[in-house]
Amino acid sequence: MIEIIENELATIATLKDSGDHSGAYLRAVELARAYGDDVRAQLAAAYACDRLGLDHEAITYYELAWKLGVPPTERPKFLISFGSTLRNVTRVEEAVARLTEATLEYPDNAALRAFLALALHSAGRAELALATMLEAALLAARPDGFGHYSRALAEYKAELAAAAQQPTLE
Repeated sequence: MIEIIENELATIATLKDSGDHSGAYLRAVELARAYGDDVRAQLAAAYACDRLGLDHEAITYYELAWKLGVPPTERPKFLISFGSTLRNVTRVEEAVARLTEATLEYPDNAALRAFLALALHSAGRAELALATMLEAALLAARPDGFGHYSRALAEYKAELAAAAQQPTLE
């Protein structure tokens, strides 16, 4: 069983690396359904759903992975992704709580702070969101501060900038 899961995870990674995110999604969801008690399978499905913007579906896999116990090596990535997806499905207070806990666990992780700032903004806490984003920027000032989350953060920044340009109705 372990060898089957590892082979499937390698195939999913290859599909993702080649840009076939739909193919990776199909394989990951099939793997998660076949091996519901394997945290790696649940994580693969959660990340694949997330990559395609299937946030509500991703939450199911994230929650199961959380219950199964996310390995320490995977925790920072998991906490960012889970917290961000909670925010995307409007479970904002849960996102703030999860990401706040994560920043205590990983105080030097700039990406965690940036996603916490987004969640705080969604929760209507503008000043704290800005302060947290500034803190993230200071942490990220070092090389590779945001890691592979740079693309996602750039997309969120563009969304926020576009929303700020919209005229408000009074």
